[in-house]
Amino acid sequence: MEAVSAGLWIAALTVMGLGSGAAMTAASSAIMLSAPEDRAGMAASVEEVSYELGGTLGIALLGSLMSLLYTRAMLVPPGIAIAPEVRDSIDEALALSEGLVPSQAGQVIGVARAAFDQAFTGVVGTAALMLIAVAFVVRRMLAGQEGAKGDGSSERRVDGCRG
Repeated sequence: MEAVSAGLWIAALTVMGLGSGAAMTAASSAIMLSAPEDRAGMAASVEEVSYELGGTLGIALLGSLMSLLYTRAMLVPPGIAIAPEVRDSIDEALALSEGLVPSQAGQVIGVARAAFDQAFTGVVGTAALMLIAVAFVVRRMLAGQEGAKGDGSSERRVDGCRG
């Protein structure tokens, strides 16, 4: 069962990574092709800063969400005396379980792995929903631009100036 689950995760994350890579390439091309030659450097800078800021915020927010979900899901089995740090991370749980008798260590490790899996699933699901929401927003924005083309107005460029 775990091998199927791991294979499914690997396939899903591979598809997501390939899709994100293709989208990033298309977005980069669209930005650079829309910028006038004399402002290409500025457009590249804005693109790079946006990419870095988005990555930083994504890691911070999704990492915080993962920590929150793990802590909430990590319930130490009753009767096991272990430091509260076990709820901080799966690393802490694995390290602290080494000082327990094997049967208790196995219980703590099992609960920690389940909590981690639950937190990871929640974060990946949240990221997927965010990507879908952004795709709908972009599609709606593009549909609005297509409607503006038919009324005789000029096409909008990426930098917000009229062409």
